[in-house]
Amino acid sequence: MHSLRATGFRTEKVTPGRDDAPFVPHILVVDDEPAVRHYMCECLARRSSYRCSSAGDAREALDLAQRNPIDVALLDLSMPQEDGVSLARRLRDEYRDLAVVLITGTQSFDAAVEAMRIGVLDYLLKPLGPPELLDAVDRAVAWRHSALRARQEREQLRRQINARASRMREVFADLEVASSAAVEALLATLSQRNPATLEHARRVARCSVAVATTLGIEEPMLGHIERGALLHDIGKVAIPDAVIHKPGPLTDDEYAVMRSHAQIGHDIAATAPFLRPAAELILATHEHFDGSGYPRGLSGQDVPIGARIIAVVDVFDALTSARVYRDPICVAAANAELVRGAGSLFDPEVVAAWLRTVNDCLDVPPDHSGAGRILH
Repeated sequence: MHSLRATGFRTEKVTPGRDDAPFVPHILVVDDEPAVRHYMCECLARRSSYRCSSAGDAREALDLAQRNPIDVALLDLSMPQEDGVSLARRLRDEYRDLAVVLITGTQSFDAAVEAMRIGVLDYLLKPLGPPELLDAVDRAVAWRHSALRARQEREQLRRQINARASRMREVFADLEVASSAAVEALLATLSQRNPATLEHARRVARCSVAVATTLGIEEPMLGHIERGALLHDIGKVAIPDAVIHKPGPLTDDEYAVMRSHAQIGHDIAATAPFLRPAAELILATHEHFDGSGYPRGLSGQDVPIGARIIAVVDVFDALTSARVYRDPICVAAANAELVRGAGSLFDPEVVAAWLRTVNDCLDVPPDHSGAGRILH
């Protein structure tokens, strides 16, 4: 048995009217023996809420699925032209939320492993009695219903995020933002519901400029870095608070949503000509020195220096600030984490510059037992 959890925002085929109409599961039985198909559909007829169709081979099954979307596919493993595993793979590639059950007269370890890999829910042995068949279909229908509901929630979340991001782009496009002071004033207005967000942005901006100065960076790049740091989290304004402030680990879907804030922030800031250089830094703040970051997988010197600086300072401030899911750590421990990530997550030269600059950036001595307990 294997359950496949739907993740991400992949575009999928949807059943027209499914959101408004009652959920009447459509079961497709695929077997090259007409008697077996008839027997299974007769068994399924005992559930008055189910609709059943049947096909004798893969081509007929795919044609039926295209013309009349299905919820559960019962596939015979051994068929002459295309076996059940191959058909299951094609159906799952085309319809990501389809519940698939494989049925076979002989056990095959390789087929069972491949079935689990592609997301088949059940792997059943013939002969099947009506109770066993109905139980398997009931489980598959429950999974399908849950998957459809999850998809609807993802789509609703995506629409909500897109609407918020669109409004923010309009705000930035309409306002004449032509100085760092104007950026901070705008950010203060946007952060009224959560003042700690503004304080975090100010700390990251101030310390990023200090590190950049230590590295010998001058204007106008210093100004771009300051503004990029001030706005590095601006994309999060489009993400619901339930995800941002969730007290605990994020699900795969929620993590994908959180990762989108870099692109959203870039698109928002780039609407203002004055902020376009800063927008490039916002986009690259979560790139890693070894190329394992996002959204573009940049590495080394391909990551803008301003983004490499903001990344180090942002992580330090996050580690030394309280979060809903953990307590802050002390300055020494946070610095140790940055050193540990040098060469992989962070630019080693930027980490070294931070260590030379950190004492000037802190409001409390770095060896203080309560250092870094800045609420966020």
